Amino acid sequence: MARRAPKAKNLEKANKKRVYSSAGRTVALRGAGPLWRPIELTMSNNDKQTRTRRPLLATKGANIVRYALMNLFIIAGIATMATGGWWMWAGLAMTLTLINLVDELMGDAGNAEAMPPVWYMDLMLRLTLPLLVVMTLVCLNTVGSGHPGIDAAVRWFGFDPEAARNATDLYTRVGGIISMGMFYGLGGIVVAHNLTHRPSDTFDYVLGRWLLAFSWDTGFAIEHVYGHHRNVGTDKDPATAKRGEYIFFFVVRSAIGQFLAARDYEKARLERRGIPNRIWNNVFWRGQLMTLCVIALFVYLTGPVGIIYSAMAAAMGKLYLEMVNYVEHYGLVRIPGKPVEDRHSWDSHKRLTTGLTYNLPLHSNHHRFATRPFWELQQAHGRAPVWPLGYISIIVVSFFPPLWHKVSEPLLADWDKRLASEEERELLRSTGELRG
Repeated sequence: MARRAPKAKNLEKANKKRVYSSAGRTVALRGAGPLWRPIELTMSNNDKQTRTRRPLLATKGANIVRYALMNLFIIAGIATMATGGWWMWAGLAMTLTLINLVDELMGDAGNAEAMPPVWYMDLMLRLTLPLLVVMTLVCLNTVGSGHPGIDAAVRWFGFDPEAARNATDLYTRVGGIISMGMFYGLGGIVVAHNLTHRPSDTFDYVLGRWLLAFSWDTGFAIEHVYGHHRNVGTDKDPATAKRGEYIFFFVVRSAIGQFLAARDYEKARLERRGIPNRIWNNVFWRGQLMTLCVIALFVYLTGPVGIIYSAMAAAMGKLYLEMVNYVEHYGLVRIPGKPVEDRHSWDSHKRLTTGLTYNLPLHSNHHRFATRPFWELQQAHGRAPVWPLGYISIIVVSFFPPLWHKVSEPLLADWDKRLASEEERELLRSTGELRG
C-alpha cells in the first residue's frame, strides 16, 4: 500500500529534500519550514507539475480566526471590565506586552492568502460598534454606582457587578477608562478608518462616524479621506511626521492640525456648493453633536465625572491614532502634485497585527488604492519601506529616541538611496535631511 506524504506539521523538521511515494508518483518535499511558509511539492510522473501546499496559518480557516481577533479581544476586554479591580488595567497591559510578544513570535503573513468570504469580513467590521457600546456600558457600570438593567445583564453572564465595584478603587477606575480608550483607538478608529472610506455606503459611513465619536474625533472622517490622502508626505499634511520629530510633539501638532483642517474642508465644501453653513448642513459640526451624545451617555451612567471619564478615554483613543499616524509615514517626503506611490508609506507584514487591525499595516497599498477593501490589500514587494517590527511594537520603540534613531535612521538612508525620486532627494538635500 502506498505511503502517504506526511502533514505540514511533521515537515517542519525537514531541512533537506525528502522523497515519498504517493499513488504511484514520486513526491519531493523541498524546504519545509514553519507553519506560515509555503511548502513546495514537486510531483514527477509522465508529466511533471509543481504545486504549493498552503501553510496552516495561511488557510481560510486560520484567517477566519485571524480577522476575528479584534472583536475577540474586545470581548475579552468586556470580561475584564465586568470583573473589576486590577483586571481593569488588563486591556492596556495586553496591548503593550502580550500582543507585541506574540506578534514577533508569529512572524510575517504571506501575500494573497486564502481569505474568508466578503460577508464575513464586513460582519467583523460592523460588529465592532455594538461590542464597544457594550464595553462602555459595562465599564461605566463598574466605575460608577451601577445601573439595575446593566447589573441584571452582567449577572446573567455570571459576573458579580457589586463585587466588581467594591474591588475597583480610584487607580483601577483610571485603568479601566484608559484601557477602554485603547480599545476605542485600536478597535474603534481602525474599523472607522475602513468604514469611512465608503462614503457612498451611508450605513457603513455613519457607523464609522459613531465609532469616531467615542474618541471625540468625527472630523477624522473628513480630513483623512479628503486631506491626508491628497497631501500625504508634504508639508500640507499634519499627519505626516517629519524626520527627527519626537512622537509626543507630533501627536499634539497632528491632532490640532487635523481638527482645524477637517473644519476648513467642510466649510469650503459648503461654499463651493452654495449651501448655507449651518450646523444641520455641516458634516463637521454634526459630528461634534454625535460626540456630545457619547458624553451624555457617560454622564448618565456616572454623573458629572463622566465628562472627565469620556475625555480620558477619548484622549487615549486619539493618542493611539496619532501614534499609528507617526509610524505610517515617518520621515517620508513627496513632491506636491506628484502621484502617491508605494514608497510614501511604511508597511509591516506581521501576521498578528495585520489581522488585528484589518491589514492597516499594508499601508502603501491602501494609499495607492484608497477604496480597495482591506482583504484585497497586497504587499508592495520592495516598492515600500518596511518596519522590522509590527506597528504596535515599533510605536513602543519610538518612545525612546536613541533606540528609535538606531532603527529608523538606516531605513531612512535606504529609502533616500533606493526608493526616493531624484526630486525627493533634492528636496531632502535642500533641507539638510538627506541621509547617507
